[in-house]
Amino acid sequence: MDRRALLSLLGTAGIGGLAGCSTATSTTPEVASSSIQALDRRCRDAPDESATITPSSDDGTRIRIEGSIAVPRVADGLSVTALNGVGERDRDDADMEVRIDFNPADSPPNTDLPECEGEIAYDAAVEFTHPPMDVTVRHTVEDAGSFTLKTMATRTITR
Repeated sequence: MDRRALLSLLGTAGIGGLAGCSTATSTTPEVASSSIQALDRRCRDAPDESATITPSSDDGTRIRIEGSIAVPRVADGLSVTALNGVGERDRDDADMEVRIDFNPADSPPNTDLPECEGEIAYDAAVEFTHPPMDVTVRHTVEDAGSFTLKTMATRTITR
């Protein structure tokens, strides 16, 4: 085999070997656990949205988020999901995005709650396998009949 053919083969094999590689490392944070609890539900024409991120462990693997999300129905349920930056061009692998979302309640409607739009105050907790670099909290918001994500807070945890 001539030298050019061998080099060409080695280059193709090297690129092919890298094609299946992920940019995630053993220190890329993943979600170990998460929870959210509705604290207060209020009917409001102009809801006050907010989010505050507080580390709740010395090693940076647990955070607490206290906030308020605007909802189309105060009887809605809340959910929390978190995603790392793997595969995102504009984020580092170790950056976490925490999404607070509203959805129809799983249980029958609570007759004590009026049928109105407003806000739900919440307390959320997320535990990671490794400390994230930055955590960004985004709320799902309804805008002119469609739903988008709105950034509410960003906090650097480790650098």
